[in-house]
Amino acid sequence: MKKINFLFLSLISLAFLFNACKSSTTSPSNPTSGPGSSYFPNGDGTTYKYAVTKTDSSGNQSAGTRSTTYSGTTTLNGAVYQNEIDTISFGGFSIVTSSLFVKSNNSVNFAIDTSGLSASIPSQYLQYIKLSSSITAFKFPLQQGNPWNAFNMTLSLSGLTDTLVNVTGTYIGMEQVPLTLSTGSTTMNAAKIQYIFKLQIPNPSNPFQFDTRSYSAFAWMADNVGMIKMEGNGAILDAFTGGGINFADTTSTISQSLISYNIAK
Repeated sequence: MKKINFLFLSLISLAFLFNACKSSTTSPSNPTSGPGSSYFPNGDGTTYKYAVTKTDSSGNQSAGTRSTTYSGTTTLNGAVYQNEIDTISFGGFSIVTSSLFVKSNNSVNFAIDTSGLSASIPSQYLQYIKLSSSITAFKFPLQQGNPWNAFNMTLSLSGLTDTLVNVTGTYIGMEQVPLTLSTGSTTMNAAKIQYIFKLQIPNPSNPFQFDTRSYSAFAWMADNVGMIKMEGNGAILDAFTGGGINFADTTSTISQSLISYNIAK
């Protein structure tokens, strides 16, 4: 918590000195349209089970499973969300988490709990910080080479707005993914998504020098099946399993591969 407090205090104080460096990306004028919302089936009662491997900062690995169920709905701030219940099991111990998502023909958005992050920001600075209330996991139809903003945290002071944290998603293309299901081995044609998590941290000894850290994760989705594989940075992937965006854990990596599934209509 103290490290996070220091991070925000440093970022806010430096914003008074100068406008943080920015980079821009030019999207192709004619992006290639790709898969649509059928790549994320969300019928109530749909279930998935994944084999999970987690690697910590020391290289130690632990193996387990993650079971996911879509069950019922919850109304939050006037919006109706579906419930995702995740049971993560490692070494004989299980943890049950829940998350909320809403799907439309255009996107899938997960509500994220930013209360812990907000609590780490001194109250006098909260008015200057704006956090996304959800993470846009997918934007349909997926367009190759045309990234979308999944999550942002911005700082606005003296008429200037800086993006301190940014998560983007980009459709890479189709890929053949081998899977070992409970019914046997198979290969699925899947849409590959890359997520980039960028965090800008100032150098305490040099206020004009920023350390821009970038983390990545990938997800693969099959038509009328859904998520079949995920791998990469744990801070990003936790957002899809009820953990929210966790700045404190940016060193772990996670790999999840589909074992079994049942798609409810």
